[in-house]
Amino acid sequence: MRALLLLVAVFALLGCNRSPTPAPGGAAAPAGPPLVKVAKPARKLVKWSIEQPASVMPLESTPVVAKLPGYVKAIAPDTAAIKADVKLPGGQSPVIDIGSVVEADQLLATVHIPELAAEAVEKQANIAKAKAEFRQSEREREVADAQTVAAAEMVKEAEAGIARTDADIARWKAELDQVNSQIMGGVADTQTRTVITKNYDSAKAAKTEAVAKVATAAAGVKERKARRARAQADVEAADARVKVAEAELERVRVLETYTQVKAPFPGIVTARNVHPGHFLQSAANGQGTVLFHVMRADIVRVFADIPETNAEKAGVGTAASVRVPSLGGREYPATVTRTTGVVDPGTRTMRVEIDIENKDRALKPGVYATVRINAEAGDATVLPAGCVLPADETHYVYLVESGKAVKYRVQLGRTEPGAVQVFGRRKATATAGAWEPFAGTELVVEGNLGGLSDGIDVRTE
Repeated sequence: MRALLLLVAVFALLGCNRSPTPAPGGAAAPAGPPLVKVAKPARKLVKWSIEQPASVMPLESTPVVAKLPGYVKAIAPDTAAIKADVKLPGGQSPVIDIGSVVEADQLLATVHIPELAAEAVEKQANIAKAKAEFRQSEREREVADAQTVAAAEMVKEAEAGIARTDADIARWKAELDQVNSQIMGGVADTQTRTVITKNYDSAKAAKTEAVAKVATAAAGVKERKARRARAQADVEAADARVKVAEAELERVRVLETYTQVKAPFPGIVTARNVHPGHFLQSAANGQGTVLFHVMRADIVRVFADIPETNAEKAGVGTAASVRVPSLGGREYPATVTRTTGVVDPGTRTMRVEIDIENKDRALKPGVYATVRINAEAGDATVLPAGCVLPADETHYVYLVESGKAVKYRVQLGRTEPGAVQVFGRRKATATAGAWEPFAGTELVVEGNLGGLSDGIDVRTE
């Protein structure tokens, strides 16, 4: 054994001291630039999927609150359960409760508000009173109309008196002129003229009186017209009071409808918080009692938050699928129904919603799901995966330029088996500046990138 070890040591010593074989002519053979494989950027369709966790929620969900304070008079019968001949312990009659399937505007409960009934009676009495006042004002207007007509007739009568006095004045004036002529001729005496003069003056006085009567009658007409206008105003005011009283009654009737608590939409009752006799707080003070909670689940909303890098590919109408693990991985084909259209700066995500028909009610609101959205880039620039060197928390490629390997920092996009999407490049030595897009003619080194360094000479295959 000792001899064997000695022999191995001798051979090792001889090997370490062996001189290299000289090249022809007595010089060492040069190794030369490394040989590299290159590829060019290609244009192709890149497909990928965006898969994010999601939540299933009802299409609509609302608390049913009492509008006015009062007492629960009764919970409405559950008509669907009664039709299904549901039997409850103790012979109970099915009433609206959790799990009840209801239709839109279906009665859920009735509320007792005794003040409303008394107020309705009062408003009806106010209407009767207002209508009586309206009829009275109409009668007064009719009286004013008759008085106005009578005053107009008095004006006519007074004007006729003026005409009679004018005739008397003309008669006595003619007789006075005649008697004056006779006196001058010595036929009549002055006594006759005195009598005629008095009659003439009396006729003129009668005309003055008649004119005054016309003025008085005309003033009476104006007064009657003013009274008639006031009577018309009273009629209009009374009519307005009737309408106000009717509106007040209608308001009470509307309030009475709030005693009928109804379902806002077709759905399922998920909560019932009251029983007959329960006092309800008014919703007006912001602390209204929630009687029921109704949820619509024949259509559900699926909420998912898409990262901002994929947000533009998740627009309205984009094809998607929803997978529900609790249903054995059941998938629902769908499309994106709506989006917020903005990226949340806190989470760097965009909220999307997907509506799914849930006729069999298998999708229970609140369950966990995943949303997958299929996306694609129709004219993407791609490189073989072996062209990209990850280092320093970024990515690099080597381009062969004038026989040298030049190192570039590169912007990456989507990846697929054996290929990666690239957007732009910038020399690795640059700390800032614009990213230059790939033209498609570049020679990009593929494979064994760890043995290269920036600027070394290379040969291409």
